[in-house]
Amino acid sequence: METVDGPDPNAIRRHQKKMLTDLEYRQKYNLWDWYKPNRAQERFHALRAREKAIRAGNQQGKTHAAGFEFACHALRRYPHWWCGPRFETPPAIARPVDFTGWASCTTAMKVRDGAQLKLLGPVRDEGGLGTGLIPLDVLTTGRVTMARGISDFVDTVTFARDSGGKAQIQFKTYEMGREAFQGTPVDVNWLDEDISRTDDSIYGECLARKVTTRGIIMCSLSPLLGMSPLRKRFKERKGAECEEVVMTIDDCRTSLGGHIPDEEIPGIIASFKKNEVATRVYGADMQGEGAVFETAAENIKHDHDPSTFPGYWVWMWGVDFRHSGSDTGGHPFAAVLAAWDRDNDIIYIVHAVRLYGRAPDHVVAIKSHPMWDAPVAWPHDGGRAASLLSGETVAAVYKRHGLSMRPTHAQFPDGSFKLENGLDEMDRRLASGRLKVAVHLTEWFDEYMGFHRKDGLVVKEDDDLMSATRQLVMDIRYAKTPNTFKTTSAWRREGSNTGVAKGTEFDVYGNFEDDDEAA
Repeated sequence: METVDGPDPNAIRRHQKKMLTDLEYRQKYNLWDWYKPNRAQERFHALRAREKAIRAGNQQGKTHAAGFEFACHALRRYPHWWCGPRFETPPAIARPVDFTGWASCTTAMKVRDGAQLKLLGPVRDEGGLGTGLIPLDVLTTGRVTMARGISDFVDTVTFARDSGGKAQIQFKTYEMGREAFQGTPVDVNWLDEDISRTDDSIYGECLARKVTTRGIIMCSLSPLLGMSPLRKRFKERKGAECEEVVMTIDDCRTSLGGHIPDEEIPGIIASFKKNEVATRVYGADMQGEGAVFETAAENIKHDHDPSTFPGYWVWMWGVDFRHSGSDTGGHPFAAVLAAWDRDNDIIYIVHAVRLYGRAPDHVVAIKSHPMWDAPVAWPHDGGRAASLLSGETVAAVYKRHGLSMRPTHAQFPDGSFKLENGLDEMDRRLASGRLKVAVHLTEWFDEYMGFHRKDGLVVKEDDDLMSATRQLVMDIRYAKTPNTFKTTSAWRREGSNTGVAKGTEFDVYGNFEDDDEAA
């Protein structure tokens, strides 16, 4: 790409120093100093995975948060509260700069009005350069280069890092194609919005760029493309490789340290179309024709401490078995744990598990909870053989590993267990406040807000915790009090802080196929 010199930061600094007081200058040209994260932004900065994302609705501060972190790494300057990754020591590779960062988005206009604006300010406005998160005083140590033929689009910025060394930032667009993302080792690669619509092979190039630098990829996005390849990657590889934070409009309340006045939030929510609220307000994946459940997520959340529940409340797990695929493919195993207040007929979901792997891994995950010995409601496909040789059913495998599996699959008192019947019961409970979910179960709410229909039929993708919840609701009448649990009752009496069964060994079992029935 052909380039030309951009605005001279030294000339801007000389002029502004004459025009502004010291305080006015600092307020205008040291935006970095004034950054105060809200609670979700702070969680995002703390993520140490090599692939990290902040997912949010519109105008909630996701780009600003990602821009601040990008600036911290490029400047080698971190606030006193910082506990996330740091780029202080250059990698042991030959290159002309100590730090290389790329910032990109879908089009040149999107980059200019997004990442570039956040980092540098409006570069063509008089006195605009340096009003972003890279301070003007820092920009005077280097050079700004503009892309020829693209209005106000910066190609490259170089400057001195704090305590020595040089940083280089390049701006790119997804439209430039895969080749534009090849070649150079990169420390921080910032993708502002989902790359999937343009060319998701670009993400593979971004992964290759961080191999020798031990770098990171940062994504800031509103999930308008639904469950895209990028979104699936973060969902399926959550853990050591990928981590994300979902920021909602509630995180942005001024009463919680955000930037949106509390009294304006109802009007903002009302301004969006009903089918867009979950995405544009709460950061959920864009749905198809319509949501399966229409009760607002905020109306079904609870923050009760399970340790305060009365001893006469009954407990139960609901599970959905892992379906075909490799160890990281197909449908994962899912489980939800709930306590039922029978007097008021309210089910409180307090814990959720969603993971790949095999049956022993799933059992270990459940046994990590003190109430692991509660009865387990399971779907009808659990009655199929897990092994052609032994004839042992899927449910029997889990029972043999110690879980309290119900004798039969989940069903209503009349024997029905069809998909729509279960969804209708869930819908009635949600709408009437008789099914509540712990506020911290982000994966459950992620599925809930993305659960939708297409051509009138439920889309059976990324619905694993929804299915586990459906089994629970159908079989809730078989829930039991903790004093009837063989192991958990002992744990409660002794006051132990763990419910894990020690010394257990597991055989390795294969995957279980789904029969496409309404399970």
